[in-house]
Amino acid sequence: MKMNDVTARPDPMIPCKPGAEDLTAMNNRNTWMTMLYMLEGRDSRDHPKCGLYTGLHKKHYSTFPGTDEN
Repeated sequence: MKMNDVTARPDPMIPCKPGAEDLTAMNNRNTWMTMLYMLEGRDSRDHPKCGLYTGLHKKHYSTFPGTDEN
């Protein structure tokens, strides 16, 4: 039985340690949110949500392949 890449390795954004002690996972989450922030153009002063990270993950969660809305 062969497992695909998604199930063969753990999700890099799920921490292995309690709270925010897993620095690798927390850095991965920060990188992900920064990428979404820049993708939407929220770094521009003209954007209505400039400076806000609120709602980025929820808005883009099902946009990328291999994600599930549940």
